[in-house]
Amino acid sequence: MSQRVLESVFRRPLQFLLLLILLPPLGVAVVYVVFPRSYPATATLWAFHRYEVIGLSGPETDPNSTPAQTQATALTELLQTRVFALSIAKATDLPSTLPATARANSQLQDNALFTEISQHVAVAADGYNLFVITYINTNAVIAQQVVQSTIENFAVQSEGFTSVEAKILLEGDQTQLVNAKNTAAQAVAAEANYIAAHSNLTQSELLTDPQYTLLHAQSQQAQATVANIQASIDTINQEINAQGQSSANLFKVLDAPAIPYVPVSRTKDYLIGGGVGLAVALLAFVLYVIISSRRDRTIHSPLDLQQLIALPIVMQIPQLNDTSVLLLVESVQQGSA
Repeated sequence: MSQRVLESVFRRPLQFLLLLILLPPLGVAVVYVVFPRSYPATATLWAFHRYEVIGLSGPETDPNSTPAQTQATALTELLQTRVFALSIAKATDLPSTLPATARANSQLQDNALFTEISQHVAVAADGYNLFVITYINTNAVIAQQVVQSTIENFAVQSEGFTSVEAKILLEGDQTQLVNAKNTAAQAVAAEANYIAAHSNLTQSELLTDPQYTLLHAQSQQAQATVANIQASIDTINQEINAQGQSSANLFKVLDAPAIPYVPVSRTKDYLIGGGVGLAVALLAFVLYVIISSRRDRTIHSPLDLQQLIALPIVMQIPQLNDTSVLLLVESVQQGSA
């Protein structure tokens, strides 16, 4: 079998060499023609402090991460939300690049835009305070638009997200404050009514009166509850004010995104295309060898002959050159004559 394989390999060496020579450049050409160039747009931002969320225990953040890492993580998580990603995409010309079928259906269009933004806008920390936003598109202008829109939406929505839990807590405290004030007012009124109804009792006698003592304690507790809730509301408001009402307190854009004129290096793509061409050439040659070997019905050994006929092999003539073969054939013909 190995002899048949070797014969198949060396029978047409030029065809094999042509496959190895032509298919890798063909793969590179396909990459060059089929896959368009891509342009990367980037922006560099400076994080002033760690990204914080005001929660039940006050401002909450990751103390083990740098300011750049916390803001990059926050922006990355926001990009995975549908409302944030779509607000970025729809502020650009990105929808115009979608197929007509997707643009005709709002649901399909939103799905495509969300997938594009959430999967291809990259955010990474590049230092203690420095983080970078990157997006690659075949259209250089759209690449710049998407990065710019990402910055603008992060600036608008980040402050709201940091204090969203605080505002929920604030609403709950304000509702509790109204109820607590009503309870306190009722407790104070009950204490005052008791004093008016027992005007004959002195202050010292009132303090020893069990009923008055209970009413007084309820009044004091109700007023303390009001004071505690008001203090919680004041603290939350201070924390919200400390966060600031604009992105100027969160980050600063150092390098705004510009329209990229230099495409992404395609060396890797070309290497992949050439590798695929080489793999196809080798696969084609292997298939040729396998098919050629299985279709080869020539006899190369006594064993091959015994598999074809049931007669015993008496003698094996060694390999002869052309002259010897002619002489042998002539002698056989003369003997038979």
